[in-house]
Amino acid sequence: METLRCLISDIPQKLLSDIILSITQQHENIEVVDHVSSSEELDSILSKQSIDVLILGLKSQPFPDVCKDLLEKFSDLLILGLFDDGRLAAVYLDDVGSHEIVKIINTFGNRRDE
Repeated sequence: METLRCLISDIPQKLLSDIILSITQQHENIEVVDHVSSSEELDSILSKQSIDVLILGLKSQPFPDVCKDLLEKFSDLLILGLFDDGRLAAVYLDDVGSHEIVKIINTFGNRRDE
């Protein structure tokens, strides 16, 4: 399995940041190449390095109310949101654990071969 190069950014809670680092470091095929606290650095880093996965902390907005409502009722539901013409997507999951984070990285991280 090819190594996936990850960049972590904007995760304001130190505990969550430490958990994400720990999860990714436990898997030989995931390499965290950098960990930054501000998205202001992303353009520079992404221009200079080959990154497969950006793990980006986001504020709860704009978290669509319909997704929030559905996940509160159906916590096992995976929501794939398609925006505009369908070329932009977001995945919404509730109660994400380390297994899910690694699976998402492994499943969607290496798009170079497509």
